[in-house]
Amino acid sequence: MQAITTDDILTWSTSEVPASQRFDYFADALSSALVPMGVEIETPSRDGFHAEMTLAELGPMAISRQSGSAHCSYRRAPELSRSGEHSFHLIINLVSSWTLAHRGEVRLAPGDAVLADSSFGHELHMPGRYECMHLKLSGDWLRRWVRDPSVLVGRRIAADSSWGRALTSFASQLTPQFFVDSPLPQGLLVDQIGALLALVASEFGAAPKKDCTSDAALRERIQACILERCAEPGLCAGQVAESLGIPDDVLHRTLSAVGESFGELLAATRTGIASRMLGSSIFKRLSVDEIARRTGFGDSQHLELTLRSRTGRTPWQLRGH
Repeated sequence: MQAITTDDILTWSTSEVPASQRFDYFADALSSALVPMGVEIETPSRDGFHAEMTLAELGPMAISRQSGSAHCSYRRAPELSRSGEHSFHLIINLVSSWTLAHRGEVRLAPGDAVLADSSFGHELHMPGRYECMHLKLSGDWLRRWVRDPSVLVGRRIAADSSWGRALTSFASQLTPQFFVDSPLPQGLLVDQIGALLALVASEFGAAPKKDCTSDAALRERIQACILERCAEPGLCAGQVAESLGIPDDVLHRTLSAVGESFGELLAATRTGIASRMLGSSIFKRLSVDEIARRTGFGDSQHLELTLRSRTGRTPWQLRGH
């Protein structure tokens, strides 16, 4: 997957046109958006209508952050006929509650998420100001992670469920600019979304039956490979899978079957090694920057942020300073 830069981020706002034209401008944009939609609004609200969006495309995923005024959007026969390739749409609600009718009706509170399928119509009612993350996912890409995505389609992914909380907390941070500024490879962030969706699907009871013995053996091989290669900057799941001679999706499914993800396992491995090095007198002559480099963190700032979040301690505290 080719990395994006700030130049690849698109911004759009109704502020670019006079107030009297903003709703029509929004309606025209939705008709040719990530997935074509129609829109309706109460007439008195048109003059004060506002909407804005930032968007970037990262291979199998397009990510956008959207906010604006109350409205109702829909996908009916005309919009469905212009949908193009099959795709899925993960929407994370960030502020006021709203409802979605899509293979059933769900009400999403702030922090909740829902997965929509471009093959089916919807009615989306946003009665107040809204803000959400919208991830358009290639159908082929999603099926690498979730064998049967229909188990998730139209169902509320609650912010207070175990893996739902992990998914929405992670995905809500993924603005297009975050991908550009992230210290982690962009492909790893995209893979993390897939892994978390697989875990949510498993929580919904969609995990296929597996040979637990062979899974455990493969998981140990994956862990050993990560341990051996974790010092490599930008190490990603595809590189580990290639080393083991397995497809990427097999690696991710093996880890998700035991409630793990590649990103989490890599971060935990690096953190464990760095903590031991910082606490050992054998490495006392190495600077914190050098230990960060040797454990794949790249620099002391990234190492410190990770240690604080995982152990509550700084590198210098671990050294006993």
